[in-house]
Amino acid sequence: MESLLPIRIIEAVRLLHRLGYAGVRILPGINASGSAWRIVIFNVNEWDKSEPYGGPYMAKESCLYSTADRNIFNNHFQFPEDVSHVSVAEAILEGMPSLQRTALSQTGNGEYVHWYAQLASQVNTLADLPVAYADYFDDTDGWEIGWGSKRRISHPPAYTPTSVEQAEFPKRDEHYVLMLCAQYLGSQYEQQKTFPWLLGDPTKKSGKQSKLPVDGYWEEHQLIVEYHEKQHSEPVPFFDSKITATGIFRGEQRKIYDARKAQEVPKHGINLVIIDYRDFKHRKGKIVRNPEQDQLVVSAFLERASRNSQPGVTATFAQS
Repeated sequence: MESLLPIRIIEAVRLLHRLGYAGVRILPGINASGSAWRIVIFNVNEWDKSEPYGGPYMAKESCLYSTADRNIFNNHFQFPEDVSHVSVAEAILEGMPSLQRTALSQTGNGEYVHWYAQLASQVNTLADLPVAYADYFDDTDGWEIGWGSKRRISHPPAYTPTSVEQAEFPKRDEHYVLMLCAQYLGSQYEQQKTFPWLLGDPTKKSGKQSKLPVDGYWEEHQLIVEYHEKQHSEPVPFFDSKITATGIFRGEQRKIYDARKAQEVPKHGINLVIIDYRDFKHRKGKIVRNPEQDQLVVSAFLERASRNSQPGVTATFAQS
């Protein structure tokens, strides 16, 4: 019996799009020998304009799969024959920790998400797996639905990034708060920065530890700002009850990683400011925006951090 994991991967990406992880893209193709279908899953935020496919194989974070590996996903996830697309979606999030829920307009990937829904609707069997490239494959008419089928779907829409700097008021609260911080500090920040000393727990299968990204990093100020949305203080029904590759519930893992950042960042000479949605006027977990008032909130945090005699954590709510 052939593994159904390739189909579950296509379904999992569609699920992630529906859940708000709008930056997910795929690049499927046939290996050089023509013996196996393979796919790379990556975050559009790492798109390389100099590469025809965005350079997904060079991305800092990605997930890989080949039909030659049967039920092994991303080199270490061993799935059962009856794996669900939900489990695959969880594995993708585990392998790409910087991937966040993002508004379609914020990623510049909205047209792709709609295109992908059309693609996924045509992949019902292993004979329908999409192909974007292969040796001697003419992609002039787009991707092929099923290797050798001659059924085509148009090329995916081009990536048109929308940076935080281009949006006066970013739609995502995290970016809105970081923008206010940048305005106060008078300098831009590095998003999703990782450090060799800030690592997640080892996975059960391989012992691999992923680097934990931070929301905003100002090197010249030796400052990290983390924005905590509702899921950092309240359960999120869909994923929090799922077991991660490290063997614990996702909600529990989030608390552990928040606490780890609070412990490790100051040890390395960096101030950590944690701004919570509850620090602002909010409704249903979202900031009710008043830029003038919100700037005062942010400024107070950054002023307090600047007065630290040594690197520490500045926050309103205790980190467990």
